[in-house]
Amino acid sequence: IMKTGNNTGRRRRKKKHTVGKIMAIIQMILSAVFLGVLFIINILPMQYMIILFGILLFLCVFAFFSQMTRSAHIIGKIDCVIMCILLIFGNVYLIRANMTLFAITSNNYTIDRIAVAVLADDPAQTLQDAADYEFGAQQISGSDRVEQAITEIVDQVGQDISYYNYDDVFQLTQDLYDGDVQAIIYNTAYNASLEEQFEGFSQNVRELDSVEIRTEVQTVGGDNKDVTKNAFTVFISGIDTEGSIATVSRSDVNMLVTVNPETKQILMTSVPRDYYVELPGVSDGQRDKLTHAGVYGVECSMDTLESLFGVEINYYARVNFTTLRDIVDALGGVDLDSRYEFTTISGEYFTQGMNYNVDGSSALAFARERYNLPGGDNDRVLNQQIVLKAIINKCTSPAILTGYMGIMDSLSNSFETNLSQNQISSLVRMQLADGATWNIVSSAVVGTGDENYCYSTGDQLLDVMNPDYDSVNTAAGFINQVINGETVTQEEVSAAEGM
Repeated sequence: IMKTGNNTGRRRRKKKHTVGKIMAIIQMILSAVFLGVLFIINILPMQYMIILFGILLFLCVFAFFSQMTRSAHIIGKIDCVIMCILLIFGNVYLIRANMTLFAITSNNYTIDRIAVAVLADDPAQTLQDAADYEFGAQQISGSDRVEQAITEIVDQVGQDISYYNYDDVFQLTQDLYDGDVQAIIYNTAYNASLEEQFEGFSQNVRELDSVEIRTEVQTVGGDNKDVTKNAFTVFISGIDTEGSIATVSRSDVNMLVTVNPETKQILMTSVPRDYYVELPGVSDGQRDKLTHAGVYGVECSMDTLESLFGVEINYYARVNFTTLRDIVDALGGVDLDSRYEFTTISGEYFTQGMNYNVDGSSALAFARERYNLPGGDNDRVLNQQIVLKAIINKCTSPAILTGYMGIMDSLSNSFETNLSQNQISSLVRMQLADGATWNIVSSAVVGTGDENYCYSTGDQLLDVMNPDYDSVNTAAGFINQVINGETVTQEEVSAAEGM
């Protein structure tokens, strides 16, 4: 009987050890996957990879061989459970990060949202209700998106519609207000412009329906240079929309960020959205607001700024309202050092000096305000730089550890760049390897307010800003200094700009 009891005990111990060994094998598989994904993303310096490999190997060996001893097998099982949980979360974390990097570097289409709208008190509630209306349709030079939308609208209502073409979106809207047309068909990329021109536009006009025209585009330029050794300039375009980054819209924020990885220098150069400039390849010598270049694509904005400054722009990054708000919230808020005390038109109050723990919505309001600032658009671009600096400061603090996945989630649909995955990974790897402190300097060009006609909006006088070309030339000189490896200080820039 004693012999049978001993055999039963040994079988139980053997089963326990077998379970422990299986858990150890699972830990080994998860560790291998974790290291494999890290290797693919390639953001860790080699010395970190070697250390991490050594730690995971030691833990896997301990987990496996601990199951062969009476005294350590319980500790080994506990180690397995804890490590498997951590590795599962780690693998999910890394795979999502890699998917986000792929998404933001591989967008190859744009979305034009074409709306059918009537006055707010119009009895029509559906597109079918308005089938017999007289329509006004926006005609945009070089684009057939509205015509494509009309074809879809005709298919939806099952009959032809009567419409007049307008090359002036403001006259189109005015004729809707005056009753000369009963409904309008237009690209919602012009919503913000219409709101500026017709106070209360969003309340006075009601959409019946909309059509999204998705167009494949060739990825804009970029190159394969080693961004950890060679200086480069990125065009930051902030479009005035929510939601998908692929949506065609005005470029409300226009900033050149020049980076020299050798000297650890970053120069941010902001350009007012109303700068009155030619749009190369689009406006045929006519001038337009810089913000309207975004409607014709990011390449148009880049070409316009290259022509203005006489410098090469290597890459672009497009963000929208969603991006900024979600990143700031993922970081737990940012600290904004305001140059003025002011209240935004949406009611957010900012004191002069430091404003602590500003959330995403308030940071967005801070970056967008211009009406209640003494310098108008000139001050707004400086506030945008303050927000960007605050985000960079928070990203180099421990807050990035808890906010990283939130940032990744916010970027997946609201950020787009032609920097490659490898280039982004190499920049992260470089920073982790040397832990360097960067010298961030702000610059901005200025101009004088005026009224003039714009290429994209027809015969309507709009508020514009005539460029101060001395200011432009000064800013271009600083960009070239950073590219050439010369140190530029904030004091030097401020003195040159008379601030």
